[in-house]
Amino acid sequence: MTENEVNSWGDEQLLNGTESFDYISLLSLYGPGYCCRLPSYDFPAARKFTFIEEFALRATNLNLDVEEDRLNFILWVSTECMGLDINIPEVKFGYLVDHYFHECDDAAFAHKYFNDQLRFLVEKNSEVFDTIWASIG
Repeated sequence: MTENEVNSWGDEQLLNGTESFDYISLLSLYGPGYCCRLPSYDFPAARKFTFIEEFALRATNLNLDVEEDRLNFILWVSTECMGLDINIPEVKFGYLVDHYFHECDDAAFAHKYFNDQLRFLVEKNSEVFDTIWASIG
């Protein structure tokens, strides 16, 4: 989510009266960057997502038509998967994306693999995405 989307969400929560006024008003007025720098006694720390949860959120919202977004996702997934269990499909995907894009120097195959596998993994993780989104929406 962009900072503007977070601010808009905060405004909506304030108008609906569904969330704690203090935290949401800070978020709405100053934005997430400011709030994240506050001590936890002033503003609750953000929830840390697991690799699978963050993968589901990032992959589902990825705009494949924007090259910068694709490259940022490739960098994220190929970095964040390191050291995790390679038997997890999303982790294996990250390792192979790293391998095909950065070691094999075969951009055509790398892009085909990325597109084919990402489509499958987004479908696989749709329930994870829906659960997270429902809890914050």
